[in-house]
Amino acid sequence: MRIIILSVVAALVGVMSLSGCGKSKPASQPTEFRPSFATASPEIKALVDKVMMDLQGSLYADGLKDLAKLAANPALTEIQKKAVSELTDQVKAQVATIAGPPK
Repeated sequence: MRIIILSVVAALVGVMSLSGCGKSKPASQPTEFRPSFATASPEIKALVDKVMMDLQGSLYADGLKDLAKLAANPALTEIQKKAVSELTDQVKAQVATIAGPPK
């Protein structure tokens, strides 16, 4: 399970770094997302796992839905809320990059 999680994070980092086209992003990287939930409840950790799997599978709409579920959870700490917000912004940027400019 841990190998799968690490490969998910590595794949996400690769996707996010390619989408930046060399631009520096001050927001936290996806590798900082999971550690923010180290002390979270099993239910929250399961949702974090689902988010990571969604993103690894390029299921961005599902990932954004699950990130919204996380964001709505009142049990999140401020650090966790920030991690969810930053990853949500990164996923939205990735989706915009994939979609390209309006025609």
